[in-house]
Amino acid sequence: MECALPPSYLRSGCRCFRKLKKVAIPGGGEGQNVATPSEWTAGELSAAVEAYLQMLALEERGEKYNKAAVQRMLLAGPIAGRSTAEQRMQNISFVLSRMGRRWIDGYKPLSNVGARTAETLRNIIEGYTSPDAAPLPLRPPVAVPASRKWPPTGYWMFVCNRNIWDGEAQLRQPAETFLYKVSEHNRDEVQAGDFGVLRINARKGTSARPARPTGVYAVVEVLDRPQLQADRDEAHYSNRTDAQEVTWRAPLKLLANLVNHPIASDELPANEHFDHFRVPLQTSTIPISRQAFSELYRRSGIVRPGLTDEQKAETVPGVRALEIEASNADPKRKSRISRYIERGPIGTKVKEVQGYRCQICEALGVEPVAFLKKNGAPFAEAHHVQPVSLLQAGTLAASNIMVLCPNHHRQAHLGNFDVLESEPHQWRVKIDDDVLDIPKNVIK
Repeated sequence: MECALPPSYLRSGCRCFRKLKKVAIPGGGEGQNVATPSEWTAGELSAAVEAYLQMLALEERGEKYNKAAVQRMLLAGPIAGRSTAEQRMQNISFVLSRMGRRWIDGYKPLSNVGARTAETLRNIIEGYTSPDAAPLPLRPPVAVPASRKWPPTGYWMFVCNRNIWDGEAQLRQPAETFLYKVSEHNRDEVQAGDFGVLRINARKGTSARPARPTGVYAVVEVLDRPQLQADRDEAHYSNRTDAQEVTWRAPLKLLANLVNHPIASDELPANEHFDHFRVPLQTSTIPISRQAFSELYRRSGIVRPGLTDEQKAETVPGVRALEIEASNADPKRKSRISRYIERGPIGTKVKEVQGYRCQICEALGVEPVAFLKKNGAPFAEAHHVQPVSLLQAGTLAASNIMVLCPNHHRQAHLGNFDVLESEPHQWRVKIDDDVLDIPKNVIK
C-alpha cells in the first residue's frame, strides 16, 4: 500500500510503503512478520531526486556540502527504513547521464535500475527542472529525529498576526527585504536559500476600510540563517517593545508581493497540504510541503530568473513577462518572441481547456469537433484574434486565443469574419450573416 502523503510532505518518516513477510527464526520456531523493502514509491524517489539536485546545484556553485549528512536526513525521514541511499543516488546519476545532463562527480552512474523506475526518475527530474517549476531550496533540510511531528522541508509558512505586526502595511512599502521572527524550535532549521510564503490573518471590514481575507500575501526567499537580533524597523509593530526584543529573526526577500491581490485561504485546494493555511496558528513559522509551495508559486505568477525567451514562452507568467519586454525589444527579438509564442504550448493548453471544440461551431449549434486524428484525439487550431506579430499587450495571452476548426480558422484570416467588440470576458464577432458572442479563454 502506498502512503497517501508523499514522503517529501513534512518528511514524516511514514513506513506504510513496506510489505510484511513471514520469515523463519534462526534455530527454529514460528515465523514472524518483519518488514522487507518493496519497490521505491514515487514519493521516495522524489525526495531522493530533490536532495540530489540540491547537492548538484551546490557543486555547480562551488559550495561544499556533506553527502553523508544528506543521506542521514533522507534515511531518518523521507526514505526511512531503506538500507542506503547511495545506490539510488548513483541511479539518478545514470538517468541524468542518459538525459545528456551533468551529474554529481561523487555519484558514479549505476545502471542497475529497472526501466519503470528509470522512467519515473526521468519524469521527476523533468518536473523539478521545467521552466515553470518552483525553485528548490538551496540546501537539503537539516536532519531531525524521526519522532518530530513537523520536520523541516526547506519551505516555510511565516505566520503574521496583524495585532502584533502589520505585514500588509510592510508590503505596501518599497523595501524588498525585511526581518521576520522565527519560532524557537525552528531556529536551527531555517536556512539561507529556503523559500516560503507570508500568511496574514483576516481583517474585519469597517465603514472606513474593507475586509481582508486570511491568505498568502507574499512569496519570499530566506537570505540568511536566523540571528538573535532586534528589528530596527519599528514602524509596523503595534507595540515597540516587540520590535526591540532580541529574538531569533531571519531576513526575507520578496519574490512576489501579492498585497493587492492576496491568495485567500478558502480558495486553496481542500487537501492536507493546505490544512495549516486555514486554521489559527500560535507560531511564527511552520514547515509546508513542496506541493503547497509549488501551487502558491504558480498562482503568484513569478517568472524564474535566467530563463530564455523560448523557456518563458512555455509558461503563462513567462508569456506575461514577454508582453512587457516585447514593447521595448528590437525588431529581431520581437520576431523571435512572436515565433516562440505561436509554436509554444499556450495555444495547446487553451485547446485542452476548450476540449478541442471549435468555439464558432459551438456558438452556431453545430458539431464542434472537426475530426479525430489517427491516434483518436480531436483536432483543433489556435487562432490569435490580435496577431501575435503585433506583440501588443494581451496578444500573447490565453485570452487572445480562440479555438477554431480548420475551416473557421481559414475564414478568420481570409473570409467574412470580423471582431465587432472585445470585452473583458468575451468577443462579439460577425461571421457571414451571424453575430456571435464567444467567451474568452483563461488559463489559471
